[in-house]
Amino acid sequence: SKSFDQSHKGRYMSGNKNNRGRQLRGIALLSVAVLLGVACGGDDGASTETEAPAESAAPSTDAPATTDGSDTSIPTENAGNRDGQTIKVGIVNNDALLPEIRTGAEVAIGAINADGGINGAQIEIVSCDADASPEGSINCANRLIEENVAIAYTGLDVASDAANPIYDEAGIPYITTNGWGPVQESNANSFILHAASGAFFVGPLQTFKDLGYTKVGMIFADNPAGKAYQSKIESYAEILGLDLTPVYVDATTPDWVTAVATLQADGVEAVSGILTEVDCIGLVSAAGSVGFTGAVFAGSCNVYLNVLPDLALGTYNQVDYWSPLSYDDAPAEIQARLDKYSADMTAAGHEDLINGFAPVSYGGWMELREILQAIPNDQEVNGETVKSTIVSQVFPGYFGPDLHCGEALWADSPSACHSTLAVFKIEKAADGKLVRKIVSDFADMAGLVN
Repeated sequence: SKSFDQSHKGRYMSGNKNNRGRQLRGIALLSVAVLLGVACGGDDGASTETEAPAESAAPSTDAPATTDGSDTSIPTENAGNRDGQTIKVGIVNNDALLPEIRTGAEVAIGAINADGGINGAQIEIVSCDADASPEGSINCANRLIEENVAIAYTGLDVASDAANPIYDEAGIPYITTNGWGPVQESNANSFILHAASGAFFVGPLQTFKDLGYTKVGMIFADNPAGKAYQSKIESYAEILGLDLTPVYVDATTPDWVTAVATLQADGVEAVSGILTEVDCIGLVSAAGSVGFTGAVFAGSCNVYLNVLPDLALGTYNQVDYWSPLSYDDAPAEIQARLDKYSADMTAAGHEDLINGFAPVSYGGWMELREILQAIPNDQEVNGETVKSTIVSQVFPGYFGPDLHCGEALWADSPSACHSTLAVFKIEKAADGKLVRKIVSDFADMAGLVN
């Protein structure tokens, strides 16, 4: 197997010894195709006014109350004064990876338009399907700029850092629900509506500490990003008083079984990593194969719950929003919003995507509705007014914590609008379905390590 530079303090596990990594990748991609479906077809560059889903439950016209009690209700003089106007917004997504994120955004915008839009204005979507390459992200940015969108919303685009300078120059704010790269994390023109990436590094470590574990393992891909993550996570582990053992796997063909077996032989009591959906399947499957009895933290993953339902029991997740999987533990106000989300998704023909990542973008657009409605009606909705408004006050979270976009809550991710996560354990409900049961309520991760 390939040798590893010991200065990185981690072991390297090659996947060339067997084809397990490739097999898991194939299983995961097949599962994504089956479980998540595909995004709506059509010309990627087309501008379309999104209609409301048929028989959608009518949303309230009142702004949702914030979780911290602040008043963000829309001024009365703003209601209905943009009648006849159209607001163009861009939606960029890697549809081949997670089409449901685009779907959640489109369903939300349809519901917003049906409820009167943005103070009377209808939202028009300019769509672009990025291909996970820098060139694809740049092409999408140029397309949105040509269409003169007010904001560029990205669902999932792992190469979107390449597009940030282009949006900067055009004065169009880059808005996403979760960050996809270090450039946007600290870019003054970027706004990450949900938790900073660093919060997701701290969540598993704090959980392991709360569970009474002291010797923990983290699995990283052997690439520049993995090595950068290791440095940060080791510093957080030290602050929390944990003994962390890092292990590296080949980024293309990871040997998860050998990685977990090595950590187990070292006496590690709990394991996690920087994990994609495919990686979560690999980690959880490997833990079952070697009989690992400690805690397994499978990031924020969803797909492995369907692919490996028996092995998923007892694993942990961290999420920065309430989802249908955690419905029973959610506050009544959030349950009502989840009911509306499920009704809208079902009416739009996407009932099969309800339990995936669609709530992320659906909730994000319900939050953006509040931001756009706060722009005074005597001002045009454009990049400048969106940017000045989003940092002007605390805006209500829809499925999760409130948005503090102007406060730079995380030192190395000032673009993030909060740094709060909740931790859940996977259990089986009375009907046999897997659910998330809350272990640790929403807590500010920044306060633990910064």
